[in-house]
Amino acid sequence: MRALILAGGDQPDPALLDARWPGWRDAALVIAADGGARYAAPLGLPLHQVVGDFDSLSAGDADELEAAGVTVTRFSANKDATDTELALLAALDAGATEIALLCTWGGRSDHAIGTLALLAHPRCDAARVVILDEQTRTQLVRSGTTLTLRGEPGRTISLTPWGGDATVTATGVRWSLNNELLVAGGTRGISNVATAAEVVITVHNGAVLVSEEGGAA
Repeated sequence: MRALILAGGDQPDPALLDARWPGWRDAALVIAADGGARYAAPLGLPLHQVVGDFDSLSAGDADELEAAGVTVTRFSANKDATDTELALLAALDAGATEIALLCTWGGRSDHAIGTLALLAHPRCDAARVVILDEQTRTQLVRSGTTLTLRGEPGRTISLTPWGGDATVTATGVRWSLNNELLVAGGTRGISNVATAAEVVITVHNGAVLVSEEGGAA
């Protein structure tokens, strides 16, 4: 099952999402993290659930959503997770195996960094979780995993070691890697370029954030 999570950052342009990521709307479950509920209608999405402590969405707004049939899950402000993490966990609890997080950038930088870190959440082992914006799709590739990306040659592919050094093989790119070390804190893997419709990335050790520019083949 595919799910979309609407976080509380800036709203992306749905036309640009359509152009970059055809089919991005195709989700059986849409969950908003608190104020992210405001983005469902402008993005042309149904809304099935909203979670959070409702410091961004008023009690009246939450009541209106509930009256409209949206599941409203309220948490205390004294919680140990961001609303976006709670939304992610709700999607996983519902059985989602593919999850895209939208509206993650903009607003508070600490929340944006925290949302990026959610890609390494232990429970995300059970699903493919990506952060989607108007330009790029970002996901975490863990040790022992191979990721195949399909799209137009010429698009930008960036690899960033996450949580420590990583050993990586990458084919179908201008600067190929053959079981090579990407050092944590370095930028060697940024702005590679796809030379084929299919790019294959294998992480032998460590973990790597893979960001790909949109553009379907």
